[in-house]
Amino acid sequence: MILQPSEMDFSNKNFSMIISGSPGIGKTTLALSAPDPVLIDFDKGISRVRAQHRKAAIVCDTYEEVLKDIQSPEVKAAKTLVLDTGGAFITYLQDWAMRDNPALNQQKNGAISLKGFGAVKSEFVRFTNVLQYTMNKNIIYIFHTMEERDKDITKQRLMCEGAARNIVWQPCDLGCFVQMVGDKRFCGFSPTEEYFAKGCYGITGLIEVPELSSGTPNDFITRLFDRARENIAAESAQNAKEMMGYDQAMKNVRAIMAEVVDAETANQAAGQMRDLQHHLTSEREGRELFRAKVKELGLTYNKQEQRYE
Repeated sequence: MILQPSEMDFSNKNFSMIISGSPGIGKTTLALSAPDPVLIDFDKGISRVRAQHRKAAIVCDTYEEVLKDIQSPEVKAAKTLVLDTGGAFITYLQDWAMRDNPALNQQKNGAISLKGFGAVKSEFVRFTNVLQYTMNKNIIYIFHTMEERDKDITKQRLMCEGAARNIVWQPCDLGCFVQMVGDKRFCGFSPTEEYFAKGCYGITGLIEVPELSSGTPNDFITRLFDRARENIAAESAQNAKEMMGYDQAMKNVRAIMAEVVDAETANQAAGQMRDLQHHLTSEREGRELFRAKVKELGLTYNKQEQRYE
């Protein structure tokens, strides 16, 4: 199916997101503020979330259990799946890969082999695609970060073994680093020297996370996704308006060009072209059509007289 820009509807768009930060900064609670979430608790840390903020969770010991549980009615009804943490998920996948094909994926000393890492990477991508595109869910990956020194700069890097830390950013719409600035908590959506982040759909920079006092709804990510959809809709509406103006401008250009048959009408057209209200690339395209027309008629421009002859 081929859709024109005016036919595209992003009102129900789902998002993929990374939430990273130091342990204990509240990443899981923040992720559970997404719409209708189910937590896949690879890290077995749901007990650290305050009772009033807990949501349904998959608690498992093997990756095979996760594959079974995502077919449950609770997961099918959910709008968001939170994977906590991405690093622990990789550990589950390593265990699965070595049990699934020990001859290829496990070394003699019991460690995972290079081919095993390849299997983990492939399954990581496949599983993410199933959740996001086949099951049509919002996806949130939580990652702890670790400090790495790079000359005089301390950088925050995702705590994750293998190649997953390099591929996880590629399909993500948004990615934030959670940090304390004074006594307030912020999500950083723009990359800095200290950490990597990813902003899109008008979601950029530092955004303060409200303190969750008694009775305060935990809906930060839900509102963030709504804001992103509103930004997409506003941009689409503005572009539709510009496209209408562009279409009208080009219609006017073509009507003017149709009347150009000699030097006199070319000079008249030049004045008419200057008076047109242009949108998007209509002015440049109009000039190109005009130049092609005068060339076709064999006309030249007299700079002294400022006329075509």
